[in-house]
Amino acid sequence: MKNIYFIIPDFGKSLTGGTIYDDQVIRELKKSHLSIKDIRVSPKVSSITLLRKIQLIPKHNTIILDGFLANRLKKRVINNLKILVHHPCSLEISNNQMKNIGLYFSERRAFNMADSLITVSKHMKSVLLKYLDSQKNICVAYPGIDDEYYNIKPDCTSSNILSIGNIIPRKGYHFLIKALSEVNYDWNLNIIGDHNLDINYFNHLKRIISKHKLENKIKFLGVLGKDSVIKEMKRSRIFMLLTQYEGFGMSIVESASAGLEVITSDLPVLREVLKNSNTEFVDAENSCQISDLVESKLNSKNIPQEFSEKKFRWNSTSKIIKASL
Repeated sequence: MKNIYFIIPDFGKSLTGGTIYDDQVIRELKKSHLSIKDIRVSPKVSSITLLRKIQLIPKHNTIILDGFLANRLKKRVINNLKILVHHPCSLEISNNQMKNIGLYFSERRAFNMADSLITVSKHMKSVLLKYLDSQKNICVAYPGIDDEYYNIKPDCTSSNILSIGNIIPRKGYHFLIKALSEVNYDWNLNIIGDHNLDINYFNHLKRIISKHKLENKIKFLGVLGKDSVIKEMKRSRIFMLLTQYEGFGMSIVESASAGLEVITSDLPVLREVLKNSNTEFVDAENSCQISDLVESKLNSKNIPQEFSEKKFRWNSTSKIIKASL
């Protein structure tokens, strides 16, 4: 019997949308009686170590390699190779891949060596097509949203604002703090995410907070489990993330599904996945527009419309991936 080998980065206690996706897909595929074996490697694994692990996998088995590791792949492998791309790492700091040209060409080489690709949104499929030298099958398998999020009733009278995402520049927390510093209304911001991934950026945010004297209004809660995240959602009214780039935007869609009023960046992928939700799309750098919008929402007595469309299911995700194998 052929096996499917998932090779995925192990970020330890840090949670990313990609980590959640990989773990859920593995869990769902095992339910369908496929022989799944997962291989966890360091996010900093070397090209040589990654190749050795791949070479230990018997021939004629299928490998699904998390796209975070793709730039480490230097040689074509004999197995059926699929690369699961949440978003290219070369777009982590800019939506212009030429800003990190070495990483771009490493990923481009790897994507072209794969037999096929899997990704998480139609927009990301269009992005990946630009990396390919020739036509290749790209399967779109949206992430799922757990039922618990649809059953949340947020506090519509609260002045609490929630943001979820690791503390890295791409998530745009510097834009968020600046915009909130201009809000003339009582508010509190709780941020869930790992602040150890980029200490320089975290310290930069703390300096911005100190400059605007917001120490008593902004809390970094660190990495929280699902139950604690849901608890924070229930006591919040607004979700904000002025992200610069997303492959899907897991925490944003979860928050919209939970019924929070969402303010986020105007990105094509977010327009795609948040269609029919209670979401306001903004220019992340327009602090005046954003602060006015926050004030309006906090002043409003209207009960937000629920995002009732349950179109994102993990069993659907796994079925699509299974069909592509």
